[in-house]
Amino acid sequence: MSLSVVLAEATNRAALSLTTFPTATGWLHVSAIAFGTTAAAGLFAAISGFIDPVQDFDPPSFEKSKLCWVKPLSAFLFPSLVEEVLWRGAMLPIPCTTARAGTVLAAHVLLHPVAGLTVWPRGRSTFGDPRFLLLATIVLGGTTASYLVSGGSARSE
Repeated sequence: MSLSVVLAEATNRAALSLTTFPTATGWLHVSAIAFGTTAAAGLFAAISGFIDPVQDFDPPSFEKSKLCWVKPLSAFLFPSLVEEVLWRGAMLPIPCTTARAGTVLAAHVLLHPVAGLTVWPRGRSTFGDPRFLLLATIVLGGTTASYLVSGGSARSE
């Protein structure tokens, strides 16, 4: 298979992931996965000392900035939506084998330390922390599962 065919197929899957909406049952499954992975990741992050839920809590304040909505919006777009379209939408066909989903998940998690050592040096200490990598596995595993049960929707994560 030529590179142009592979890229065309990945581009088509990525576009499809943005236009696919889960069924009502799919949304229930995605909600359950989101709740479970959020609880598991939050519990592990607190117990492991990766975060301190009380000291690290710093909600946006309108007194700090009139543009306090920009940061959450930018976090939704990148890395969230952009990564989902790339890592799940482009790389995981529907239906997808467990082996392929696991391989893409592992590659996504392991790319974080590489990014910290190369293009994102500010993230080096965090991206190389084993606790972060376990948290990334939990969260990205949840997004992978959500993508698969939603029928291939990157919008449901």
